[in-house]
Amino acid sequence: MAVVRRIPDQPKLERQEPDESHYQVFVDDHFHYRDESHRYLDGKFPTYDEAVERCRAIVDSELDDAFKPGFTAEDLFEKYSLFGSDPFIKTPPGLRVDPPFSAWNYALERCETLTRVSTVPKA
Repeated sequence: MAVVRRIPDQPKLERQEPDESHYQVFVDDHFHYRDESHRYLDGKFPTYDEAVERCRAIVDSELDDAFKPGFTAEDLFEKYSLFGSDPFIKTPPGLRVDPPFSAWNYALERCETLTRVSTVPKA
């Protein structure tokens, strides 16, 4: 166990153990690719399905914001892959999900759906 030493006249620091019993959703920023200083913890979820639901909601929101009339699936995915958020799930120790959730794969599917729905003529 790590020891936290106190410097005189400094408030006492409490060491908190990270809660790894939940599925943690982290979000990276495509615009700042490989820059972990822009990564943040979005939330902790008791089940994998809840964590996936949150990741999908993040991607859906990004795609909705990026979508412009006339976009093809390729246009929308390009914009998402350059500027969107990339959520991923950290599983609790000892657990593995195969295959893991992929925001990119989900975004590709959603881009196809969103652009197909937007081109359907209205009756």
